[in-house]
Amino acid sequence: MSSTISKINDWMENNQEDCIGFLQQTITIPSPSGQEKELGNFLKDEMRQFGFDTSKVDDLYDAMGTIKGSGDGRSLLLNGHIDHVPVGDMIDPYSGRLMDGKDFGTDGRVVYGRAASDMKGAVAAMIMAGKMIKDLGIKLEGDYKVAAVAQEETGGAGTMSTIVDSRFLGDVILIGEATNMDLALGHRGSMKTSVVVEGRACHASAPERGINALYKAISLINKIREEMVPRLPDHPIYGKASLVVTQIEVSPKATNVVPEECIFYIDCRNNPNFSAETLYGELKELIKELKAEDPEFEAVVLPSSLINEKRFSGFYTDSEEFPVVNEAIEAITEIYRKPEKKVWTFATDGRIYSRLGIPVIGFGPGEEKFAHTEQDHVKVEDYLNTIKVYTWLACKICGLREN
Repeated sequence: MSSTISKINDWMENNQEDCIGFLQQTITIPSPSGQEKELGNFLKDEMRQFGFDTSKVDDLYDAMGTIKGSGDGRSLLLNGHIDHVPVGDMIDPYSGRLMDGKDFGTDGRVVYGRAASDMKGAVAAMIMAGKMIKDLGIKLEGDYKVAAVAQEETGGAGTMSTIVDSRFLGDVILIGEATNMDLALGHRGSMKTSVVVEGRACHASAPERGINALYKAISLINKIREEMVPRLPDHPIYGKASLVVTQIEVSPKATNVVPEECIFYIDCRNNPNFSAETLYGELKELIKELKAEDPEFEAVVLPSSLINEKRFSGFYTDSEEFPVVNEAIEAITEIYRKPEKKVWTFATDGRIYSRLGIPVIGFGPGEEKFAHTEQDHVKVEDYLNTIKVYTWLACKICGLREN
């Protein structure tokens, strides 16, 4: 064990700049959801160049690579998404600039750019770990597999494609979403719904002739914030449920017309103590209360968006059911430090694998709070340590072959 860890540390000492450069290169290639072709092809070619035994892209430009083991051990599949959200107001979002992290309240050097933390830092680490395995001549018993997937930010079509169309699976799944170098074992569920509030249109010069659907919607939104959100239930594993209004639209879209209809959208991250039925029921109750106070109030929750939410979409990988959790803790401790166990605040593609009964663990560089923000970056030290962790996890989970 100690000799392999020494080799891993020595390789990293000699290849730091190449590792950093590879991450920077991935950031310079724009890959908004649905536009992953260039990056997918680049990663496929790089995996082959780095010595992966197979590499390919599918129709969505999910890049998949495998380092084949002897067939005597478990396979480890590392999943990370290559698409990203819009750049927003980021300055030079595709620069991949190496800079001091003090502007972000971070110690040491960081690599800046859209998707650095969510999650090209982890994807680059997965592929560089494969390069290290090949460079060091490490022989594994099980396969080391990387799925760099598309369209995660828009629902997970990429991961589904790798599973259903390419049959690209593993005995153990590692999701590289940001964990701040701790071990994530699951996350809450995710539910979306919307509410339509009705009014009566009229000319904006005489608002008293109509019923302003926007004003009525604001009354309901305030009631949701003040009464519903504070009583959302907690859970010992998944934490407190959350709910937020994310978008609002009016009809007609004219600046001189009082809107006759307003629709607003809700994002709810739930736990097992807060079901789709409960969300639907509580929203309907608030509407009933407002209607009792205001006879002109008319609103309806659109239940169609909740029909598919009857099954809890979160997951948790329990160490009692899956001993690989404790194996991962031991391996991370040996190569880096002892990680804390946690759950992600946001949802991941880990939920898809978990439904198949496959153990899913999470480890990645970056902090959740920087994802989707103008401060998107990843610490260089954490990125480099993640490469070492992924390499050692492969050795421990897949197994080392006897020479």
